[in-house]
Amino acid sequence: MQRSVLKYIPLLVAIFLIGCSPSWSDGPYEIYWIDGEKALGFNLGDDAYIRRIDKPHHISANEMFVSVYACPEGACAYYYIDRLKDHKFADSSEFVFGPYTEKTFVQLQQKLRLPKLEQQ
Repeated sequence: MQRSVLKYIPLLVAIFLIGCSPSWSDGPYEIYWIDGEKALGFNLGDDAYIRRIDKPHHISANEMFVSVYACPEGACAYYYIDRLKDHKFADSSEFVFGPYTEKTFVQLQQKLRLPKLEQQ
C-alpha cells in the first residue's frame, strides 16, 4: 500500500510546481499572485515584482508593447505598456497607458501596432 502511494508523490510535486508557475510571461513581464490577487508585474528575480496592472484577463505582447485587458477595481478596460520606456526604476505613469474603451484601443492598435488581444 505504501509503495503505491509513494509512486504518486513525484506527480503531486509536478502538479504543485506547475500550479505555482506564472500563467503568462514574456521577458520581464509575468503574471503573479499575492494574497489571492492576480497582477501583471515586472519580474526583478527572486520572487520580487513591481506591479504594473491589477487583475489582467487577456495579455498579448510584441517586442515594443504589451496589450492588456484588465479589470482592476471592478472596472474592465484596455491598457498597454510601452516596453521600450519601462525599466525597474521607472514610475509606471511613464509607460502604462489606459484605461481605454475597446473602440479607442482598436484605434491605438492600428496606429501604434499594439499586439492584438483575443476577443473578450
